[in-house]
Formats: sequence, C-alpha cells, structure tokens
Amino acid sequence: MQSQQVLRQSRARDLSISARQQPDGIPRRRPVGIQTGLAATVLAALFLCQTLFFAMASAVTARNEYAGMALRREIEDLRAQTALLRYQINLTESNQRIEEAAARLDLRAAEIVEVDYVALPYPEREPAVQVATSGPGRAAGGLTAALSALAAEVAGSARSRAEASPEEGHRP
Repeated sequence: MQSQQVLRQSRARDLSISARQQPDGIPRRRPVGIQTGLAATVLAALFLCQTLFFAMASAVTARNEYAGMALRREIEDLRAQTALLRYQINLTESNQRIEEAAARLDLRAAEIVEVDYVALPYPEREPAVQVATSGPGRAAGGLTAALSALAAEVAGSARSRAEASPEEGHRP
C-alpha cells in the first residue's frame, strides 16, 4: 500500500494542479454580489441609452417639424405673390386691350358731364278703403292731374336751368 501512496504522490507532483485550474466536474462560481452589481450596471446603461435615444429622436422630430412649418409658410407666401402677379398681369393686359381697341375705333375718354336729378312729386295716397269706394272716373282724374303737375314742374325746372347755364352743349 505504501507503494500505491508513493505512486500517487509522485504523480501529483508531476501533474501539479494550479489553484486556477478546476477539475471538470466542479463548476466555477462567482460571488452573488458581483452578479447582482453587474446586472444592475447593465440595466442602468440600457436605460440611459434608451433615454438618450428618445431625447435625440424627439429633438430630430421637432427640428423637422419646424423646418416643415417654415417651408409651408414659404409656399403660402410664394402662392400669394404668384396670385398678385397674375392679377397685375391680367389688369395690365385688360387695360392695354381696352386702350388698343379704343384707339382702333377712334374713341376718346369720356368727358365729365354734370348730371341733374329731378325729384318727382308723389301724390298723397288715399286710404285703400276710399279708393275702393270711389269710382273709376275719380281715380283717373287724379292721375291726370298728377301727371300734368309733374310735366309743368319738369318744364319749369328745365327752363330755369337753361337760363342759368350759358355753356355751349348743355342741354336742359
């Protein structure tokens, strides 16, 4: 038996197992505190990365929205300018066409003419009941009288204006 013990000892010296080497059957274990700390660090790093990514995405989105709003505002301004230019072109062409047609027809601009208005007298209206009860002859006589009074007033007004304005070409 001694021989077997000596043999084992000699083999153990030859194979000298270091402290780092473990036999295949024994699993390596890390202390529990290190595993928990590593997991917490990884989770914190992931959370920080996710937060930074969200903030960056929000900033990019806001920048793009502001750029889009500026472009839409610029498009609206350009459309308004285009509409104004089209209006000015149409106005210019319209005035030129009218002036050219007038020149071809040998027309000139109208002179300013004084316009006189005549106030027509309205006969007082009789109540509807009295008109209905009166005969047709009475209503016709009232109309004839009103028309003759109107004609006399218009003729008198025209005579007084003709005497007051000595200009040539003025018709009463």
